[in-house]
Amino acid sequence: MGRVLLFFAIMAWSTVGMAQETKFSLGGGYAFAKGQQSKERGTGYRVNAMYEVHPYRSMVSHGFALSYASTSADFVRNNNDFVQEITHIPFTYTPKLMFSEEDSKAYLKGALGLQYSMSNVTGTSSVRKENGFGFYGGMAGGIELAISYFAFITMEYELGYLSNSFLDNGLLHTAQIGLGVKF
Repeated sequence: MGRVLLFFAIMAWSTVGMAQETKFSLGGGYAFAKGQQSKERGTGYRVNAMYEVHPYRSMVSHGFALSYASTSADFVRNNNDFVQEITHIPFTYTPKLMFSEEDSKAYLKGALGLQYSMSNVTGTSSVRKENGFGFYGGMAGGIELAISYFAFITMEYELGYLSNSFLDNGLLHTAQIGLGVKF
């Protein structure tokens, strides 16, 4: 009897494991933030890779994201020209709440994790480099458009807060588009 129960438990677990959807997406886009040294709005880009698992018939999926964001801003201090370049590498857990059971859907996404930041301020006769490590938290809204059964396009806007990041107010804004696959 114990073997029969074990067999049914393994079959139930296998069915649940096969009944989920796994996704991988790569994306990129525009990023902007206000630098701590420059006090100016820096612009740049962000590249994002995301892996997520969507349980069967659930509105919530769970995933992990690794990103690379870079912004730069020109500024003048004491009649000298400077450039502040800030790079962020966040690694986050990203739960996603989806609003449709169809292939195309709108979603809200959270981001909770850690980030590594680098600041490089370059002037006519000086270079100042700093590194930092801290918290990353953010919210995003977007849409996922199905191209086919296994491919999709995502478009989203994300607002992230980064501690110890060389940003004036700690906020990083990004608008991204990406391509993903389901398997």
